[in-house]
Amino acid sequence: MSKLSKAEQIIAEKTVCVLLVRGESPDGEKIFAYMAVRADKLESFIEAQKSGTFYPEDYGIVIESGYGDPSDEVKEKMTKEYGFNHEAMLDIESPQGANDIASNISSYVSGIKEE
Repeated sequence: MSKLSKAEQIIAEKTVCVLLVRGESPDGEKIFAYMAVRADKLESFIEAQKSGTFYPEDYGIVIESGYGDPSDEVKEKMTKEYGFNHEAMLDIESPQGANDIASNISSYVSGIKEE
């Protein structure tokens, strides 16, 4: 994995990403959780997901969770309260993908500050 620059690291520590995580309970039921994860923790969060059973609350804050798929009411709440855009979701399939997102967030925020 490539390391973030010092500036990217500082920005990533102050940026929180809201993620929709889907999986299965130990009983095999479909579950979901909306997570707030600091951008600098995304890579370890994705690595933990790939390793099998893990506890999301060890990597961030669980905002909403439940069985099956999120209801329309939960989706609406996530959109209104957290700005979550269900149509623009990105799949983060690897720790490198998480690193790329953290780096891009940092670049975007840096660009705003320069203007």
